[in-house]
Amino acid sequence: MAATLVEHVVADAGAFLKKAPLQDIGTTIYTLKDVVEEIRDKPTRKSLSFLPYELHFKEPSPEHIRFVTEFSKKTGDYPSLSATDIKVLALTYQLEVEQVGSDHLKKEPDLKVHVQNTQRHPEAPVHVTGFHFPSKKAGDGRQTPAQTQTGINEEFNSFQFWRNPLPCIVSELLELLDVDVSEEVDNQSGAELEGLQQTEDFHTEQGELAEEEEEEDDDEEEEEEEDDDDGSDDGGGWITPSNIKQVQLESGDWTAPANVKVGCLTTDFAMQNVLIQIGLHVLSINGMLIKQARNYILRCHACFKTTTNMTKAFCPHCGNKTLKKIAVTINEDGSTQMHFSRNPKVLNPKGLKYSLPLPKGGKHGNNPHLVEDQRFPQQRLSRKAREKTNAFSPDYVSGASPFSDHDINSRAANLQISDGQGGGGRKRTNPNATRKKFVKK
Repeated sequence: MAATLVEHVVADAGAFLKKAPLQDIGTTIYTLKDVVEEIRDKPTRKSLSFLPYELHFKEPSPEHIRFVTEFSKKTGDYPSLSATDIKVLALTYQLEVEQVGSDHLKKEPDLKVHVQNTQRHPEAPVHVTGFHFPSKKAGDGRQTPAQTQTGINEEFNSFQFWRNPLPCIVSELLELLDVDVSEEVDNQSGAELEGLQQTEDFHTEQGELAEEEEEEDDDEEEEEEEDDDDGSDDGGGWITPSNIKQVQLESGDWTAPANVKVGCLTTDFAMQNVLIQIGLHVLSINGMLIKQARNYILRCHACFKTTTNMTKAFCPHCGNKTLKKIAVTINEDGSTQMHFSRNPKVLNPKGLKYSLPLPKGGKHGNNPHLVEDQRFPQQRLSRKAREKTNAFSPDYVSGASPFSDHDINSRAANLQISDGQGGGGRKRTNPNATRKKFVKK
């Protein structure tokens, strides 16, 4: 629950799907009709029918929609945003301008990386650090002594410019000689002092033994007191369900929304990125203010391209099945930071040891998914199975009936297509062949 309520909160579809307590986060809740139409599941639509707060529907102006569209194109998030997402962003921007103003908002995104296209590399290297390339001029090769002397001086000066001078080893040699002489003197004087040190060590050892016995007695008493204190420890250093919210606040990723008039509650990665770069406030499901948007993206380990579409199984750039999910942090200034795993076995080695099975045809073929545009059979039910679920038939009986006909002879029934298993039950010897879970054996 938020410490202070936000005056105006714009809710995305993720707020309703996650069952966010919007009445504890904001005073006035705004949304769009398109957002409500996006919700398809029955439990969420049922919960929208009896909300404990009033839901206000408001449409953004065309000029704000145009601004958000152009801004998202500059940040690179426009392909990941739908028309409804852009309207939600535009509504948040419109409320911020109406309630607070537009002086603190950014008109252009901050460019953290500057990419510059260079021309074709010249045939002769130019301005290479550490090397001197004299200019080639047409002539007979004769030079005056003055010109030769100036050329040598320029080359020598350029060498001194990039090359550090050689270290002087004379001082190091003198230090080594002094150390050798001092070691010999110490060895001679050490032999004379050995007799005196032995007598002194004998007296000091006797005194140390007596002190150690006294310290052991004191340590035993302190250990007993510490054991008593440990018994009364309430586990203050542990993370428990009672203090998990306090630990999240202290971690720095969440802050209470103090003096925030307009905020947008969304769980979409691209929307959070655009909101943070514009300068708008982003709220989490628990009502906290997000300072850094950390989410996950897919990165291809073959072409090193990234995509924010988490439903992709193949890289949209190179087409390989080498996408891996990595964590991404979006800072307040809009810079993106990727967090890579130290595990060397990043990709799944499945399919690299054994040969792939031969493709099989038929209307119920089940082949491994190798490319994105691969065609799969439609897995249709048999005619008798379709007749069994005909709700408009006068003989249709809802639920299980002992008098209903069961299709047990067709190939779809043998492959358990009617039960939604998708072609399981047959034993396969190839480990690369696709398997179906929850198959009746």
